[in-house]
Amino acid sequence: MDSYILLGIIGSVSSVVSLLMAAPTAKSRLLHAVYGFLLTAVVGSVFIYNQSTQEELSLAKNELAKITSLRIGAKELADKYYGTSDIGKNRGFILSSFAFLEKHSSEFPESYQIAKDLIKNGLQITHSTGEHGSEGFYDERKRMEDGAETMRALLNGISAGPDT
Repeated sequence: MDSYILLGIIGSVSSVVSLLMAAPTAKSRLLHAVYGFLLTAVVGSVFIYNQSTQEELSLAKNELAKITSLRIGAKELADKYYGTSDIGKNRGFILSSFAFLEKHSSEFPESYQIAKDLIKNGLQITHSTGEHGSEGFYDERKRMEDGAETMRALLNGISAGPDT
């Protein structure tokens, strides 16, 4: 039942009861009317406070669920990576990790920006250098390994959170 409806019912009942209990004098009826009004005001205040507290609790629970979901998602993604020298797998993991950060960039704006700069400038994720066995190939493989490990560490940091 809505708290405002319940408040109205309680206030109405207390007003009727106070008038029925009052002596036939005007002073007694006025005293009971004030009593009914004060009772209604106190009960109403308690209901309003209770409702606002319940709304705050609900918002806090939603925020906690969101944070927990982010942590679990980061942990699951980080756990999918096992060190490899395969350039394609490392590149895929880096891009998957970046997509996760991009999706949650409002929660991790600085981490997202750092990862974006790292991927574009440091790792040169869109550039493939050299044939298999060339010096460029080995440089690219090392960049992708370092990048994948960096992204895994970042995801593990998110999954651990500030309180661990």
